[in-house]
Amino acid sequence: MQIKNKEIFWIHRIITLIYACGLLFLGFGILSNFNLNALMVFAVLTILLGWMMYLHFMASVESAKGSMRGRNRSQFIAVILVFLFPIGTALAFYIFYKTLGEQWQK
Repeated sequence: MQIKNKEIFWIHRIITLIYACGLLFLGFGILSNFNLNALMVFAVLTILLGWMMYLHFMASVESAKGSMRGRNRSQFIAVILVFLFPIGTALAFYIFYKTLGEQWQK
């Protein structure tokens, strides 16, 4: 398969991996002190981080194809990342730049 937007594809894949590792480490940390409250916190974090992992993974798949759905998902994720100062903001601006009309699929 030919990846059309390699930079965007790899950004989303790496962020997916970071979320997966973070969820794993949070799981070990939270569930080591096992009680009902810890389990509820872990369930909420699993839902939140799982949703973000899913968004990044699907954005990477769609941006590899070069579809407009991948472009729109990447821009939606970039809007969320703008508020995660400073690293998320820098990534968001780079994603916005790479998803412009003239930069998309180069």
